[in-house]
Amino acid sequence: MGKEPVDITELDSRYDPKESLSLVYYVKTRGDLIKVAKEMARDETTGNWIGQENPTQLFLSSQADVYKIERFGPSEGVIYVRSPVSNLNLETDLLYQIMMLTIGGPVLEFVCYDQVAFLDFDLPDTVLERFSGPRFGIRGTRKLLSIPDGELIIGTIIKPCAGLSPEEVAEKCYQAARGGVRFIKDDEKMLGPAYCPLEKKVKLIFRRLQQVFEQTGRRTVYAPHLVASPDKIKDTAKRLVEWGASALMFNPLVAGLGLMNSLASDPDIDVPLYAHSGSRSGWSTGPRRVDDVVLAKLIRLAGGDYFQIGVMGQLDVHVASRTPELLIKLHKVLSQPWGYLKDTASVVAGGLNAVNLVDNIDAFGQDFIGLAGSSILKHPMGIKAGVDAMYQAAEAARQNIPLRNYAQDHKELRVAIGDMRD
Repeated sequence: MGKEPVDITELDSRYDPKESLSLVYYVKTRGDLIKVAKEMARDETTGNWIGQENPTQLFLSSQADVYKIERFGPSEGVIYVRSPVSNLNLETDLLYQIMMLTIGGPVLEFVCYDQVAFLDFDLPDTVLERFSGPRFGIRGTRKLLSIPDGELIIGTIIKPCAGLSPEEVAEKCYQAARGGVRFIKDDEKMLGPAYCPLEKKVKLIFRRLQQVFEQTGRRTVYAPHLVASPDKIKDTAKRLVEWGASALMFNPLVAGLGLMNSLASDPDIDVPLYAHSGSRSGWSTGPRRVDDVVLAKLIRLAGGDYFQIGVMGQLDVHVASRTPELLIKLHKVLSQPWGYLKDTASVVAGGLNAVNLVDNIDAFGQDFIGLAGSSILKHPMGIKAGVDAMYQAAEAARQNIPLRNYAQDHKELRVAIGDMRD
């Protein structure tokens, strides 16, 4: 929250942390903070008792409670809630249930507070072990590409966002892969219109990337945008893989976390899933919001192998990139040990270029995927030069040489720096 509490109140909880979900909320209210916090916990589980007799023991044992409050002022603070696992059905869609128990009720709706945010959550092992999570992550992706651990993965995003024929998209993919990128994804606005049908595009790209492999020995992951209705999404995903897709891009924040989880758990769809982050800031900013940390955790639970966090040193593109502390926190959430789950690889994209790449290597090391779209594809010397400039910037960072000094002997980087300055 960026604030230091002026007071911390510890409250007794009926629940063992090993048998409950731990939920964290920020609240700014005009009422009594403790009273409001207890009402939030009650209303996100049981609500008020309705009946002529006294509340039953089952009712009482089903109601969440508050175990800590960090106050920032008389009516503002962070509240910590425990919600019993017994309210969940462990045999059916847990992502949906978790969302319903945390924000699916009235917690973001009530007028008794002016601001509210769902900040974080933790799951007991009995719930966490039900999730298979990502199948590849950063290490699995390096294995797919036959590159050693610790090597930075540089990729691109096809631009323009729309208005390209299959042949034009395939040619850009070929030029980028021939130049050295190891990861390519569709732009999110590539939706398979009549002028660029999905099957033709994916098959053409597969053939062109095979040419690159035959010429260089380098493999390149390609993730087309998976666009389909829920009843057809698995069949479409399988066809995309048959046509040559080596990964799939899908936006679970728009189309559903449960859908992505069903893709990730299907043994016949054995390719990485790129969880596109479009609309994220619509969820995570404003007076009533779901924090980016929560969204990142949900993506990891749902099996997303890649998730875009933003770009260090880039203030003019995405809202999330304006807060370096948030980017560091998200990278940690996606990569740190969490039960038996593999990591979700952080994707640094949204204005990435040869200049700010150094800032991101300084922050995250080599364990991220850097996707530079426009800065590679519009390099004044051509696409290959755009790729070269990115790798030259990475080498400058590795050798701890100031970027402009390193650029003196590397024209592609020098031109890229000059173009950005102009």
